[in-house]
Amino acid sequence: MSSPILEVKGVSKTFGNVKALDSVDFFLQKGIVHGLLGENGAGKSSLMNVLSGIYLPESGTIKIKNQNIQKMNPDIASSFGVGMVHQEFRLIESFTIKDNLTLSKANIFSDNFEEAYEKYSEIFTLNSSYLTPISELSVGEKQKVEIMKLIFKNSEIMLLDEPTAVLTPQETLQLKESLDKLSQEDDKTIVLITHKLKEIKDFTERIFVMKNGKMVAKNLETEKVTDQELIELMMGEVKTSNFKKDNKKGDVKLEIKDISLTNSEQFKSLDDISFTIQAGEILGVAGVSGNGQVELANVICGIEKEFQGRVLINSQDVSKKGVRSRKKLSLSYIPENRLGVGLAPGVSVLDNSAIKEYFKASYGPHLSKGKMLGYLNDLIKQFAIKAPDVKAEISTLSGGNMQKLLMGRELISNPEVIVAAQPTRGLDVSAVEAIHKLIINQRDKGSAVLLISEDLDELFKLSDRIIVLYEGKVVKEVGIDSASIETIGYAMAGINE
Repeated sequence: MSSPILEVKGVSKTFGNVKALDSVDFFLQKGIVHGLLGENGAGKSSLMNVLSGIYLPESGTIKIKNQNIQKMNPDIASSFGVGMVHQEFRLIESFTIKDNLTLSKANIFSDNFEEAYEKYSEIFTLNSSYLTPISELSVGEKQKVEIMKLIFKNSEIMLLDEPTAVLTPQETLQLKESLDKLSQEDDKTIVLITHKLKEIKDFTERIFVMKNGKMVAKNLETEKVTDQELIELMMGEVKTSNFKKDNKKGDVKLEIKDISLTNSEQFKSLDDISFTIQAGEILGVAGVSGNGQVELANVICGIEKEFQGRVLINSQDVSKKGVRSRKKLSLSYIPENRLGVGLAPGVSVLDNSAIKEYFKASYGPHLSKGKMLGYLNDLIKQFAIKAPDVKAEISTLSGGNMQKLLMGRELISNPEVIVAAQPTRGLDVSAVEAIHKLIINQRDKGSAVLLISEDLDELFKLSDRIIVLYEGKVVKEVGIDSASIETIGYAMAGINE
């Protein structure tokens, strides 16, 4: 085996009392696609932030191309060819593709841009002119431009954080082929961070596993390791469930009639949507991010008020009523944006846990701190939430623990109607399994569930029916028994056969 292009030894990083990285060893071989696995809080993002120069470790060594890096920062990382694609896009929407690809002073294709663009747009199947503004691209196309930015910056080591989260199944397959070409033809070294075991197995050649800030497995051969072995390395033994869908269905709990929503630019983000959900039923909503899912959830839950059509909860028309009225009718909402919509940034873990209960007699107008603490402790115990200090700001929790707190707060009261948008995004395998069981338990108690997810495996596992949103329209509706990943994937791309 040749010497690694990047090598980390004994790296540690601490945040307060939490040891995010504990004497971590890690290395990358040139021209190989590596996978990095670990549950929430395992240290994956912290390690990637160290490699990209965002975090400065307290101890340990970093060597790139056989050179010891004494003090890493983003400029130094970039100069050594390390680049990262984050989950949130970092593109300038009003600029063209070319502008975004060539903004960096490290751009290596200034003299032959058109030739380079032709090559890499073909590799990434990006069928848009380089003069196209970013704002006119689909979410999947924006993801391709983000990865191409690393190529134009001459990043030899590419760190990709959940790159498939916004892609259709067909786009995910295309990305796999693109990364294979980059590793084989351009000798790029790639790290794929994902919580999806299937993608780790499909995309990578070698796998590293982290747990509790430590590297517990290094350089595993992807072809020789099983899913169960990877799960046990991450978190011990976890049994996944296959849920039956023969439970009794009841009366219609949620009815959506002819919903349309037009934005300030006279663009229809929702276009004549109608459906019903019965008690004991889960209706899955598939679609690439940005096709009306957020707007639909906001209309149903009372956040968006300027719409056409009707929303009925338990046969009561709530179209002109607000959030609080709908909650009184036993509706719970798990929003896609957990921090800012679901949880209040800058506010303590304790206060965030009790937000939904503020209007109950037991809490106000004079809040009972003892009852609030008891309620929060119930949530922590039931949902395995890691919260070192209940008085700390909510943002000090990991993304997974924030989501667990939000889910627990919304579902512990056994609501009759649940709108869940991306409820397991960013969660590890055991947390996903726990949330799935909770949703199924609510279904079995008679809740009507609208499940919005970009994870088709999740939708197929939990849903009784699936509708597909494309450009604000329902372009397909199908019972789960007659649905297939392929047909749903095509519908998500606007191809309805």
